[in-house]
Amino acid sequence: MIDDIAADAAGFLVRQVGGLAVDLTVDQIFSRHSARFFHGVGRRVIAVVTLGGKRIPSSLRSVPKGVSARPRRSDWLALWTGILFWIALFLAAGLGLSYFL
Repeated sequence: MIDDIAADAAGFLVRQVGGLAVDLTVDQIFSRHSARFFHGVGRRVIAVVTLGGKRIPSSLRSVPKGVSARPRRSDWLALWTGILFWIALFLAAGLGLSYFL
């Protein structure tokens, strides 16, 4: 009986903390500064992979005041490439260095 209550409480706590971690991560990734960082990483990764054949313009383009930015397909590609590259980099480092722990 008590074990069931403790297990339910622990499960609830893990779900709440996990949901908060996901929400904060998504909010940070899609904030203005983080999005620029990941867009820049993605631009560079795409340029290296294509040996400079495909160049995506900088995310530091100015948008006139009062006009909303309209990201192009290449902007989204660079953003998601940057995010996935960063995740892969940390996973590779974690898996590669965990051998020495």
